[in-house]
Amino acid sequence: MAEAKHITMSAKPEDPDRRGFLLGLPATGAALVVAGALPVAAQGVDTPILRLFRQHCAIMDATKICISASTGKSGDEEVERLSCYSGEIEDEMMALPCTCAADFAAKVIVDTCRGGIFSAWETGALWIEARALTGSEI
Repeated sequence: MAEAKHITMSAKPEDPDRRGFLLGLPATGAALVVAGALPVAAQGVDTPILRLFRQHCAIMDATKICISASTGKSGDEEVERLSCYSGEIEDEMMALPCTCAADFAAKVIVDTCRGGIFSAWETGALWIEARALTGSEI
């Protein structure tokens, strides 16, 4: 019976390859690497920020539908109503502290209008929290 080789992080493998590297990782480290590769939904993570984010996405999708279907004032009123509601959700999201990377990613998506704009570096809630999370005074 062949003897299994175990590569530790302190030992240099004779023939380094991906399998050997993964075998050398501590079990918890490997689990974290694998878990980190999964989308948040697959990990079962559900935070207040992510719940608000899903609501915000649904409102933004509904707003797009209203805008494309709008033929008059009634459509404009609905877009205005949805915009006000999405603004309330954004304010609530930005006021909550992030509890995981997905929370921060959701805030980035919302605060930048899906990458379209950026808030002010000095006063934007996103950047204030980013500096706090990284210990940055810049």
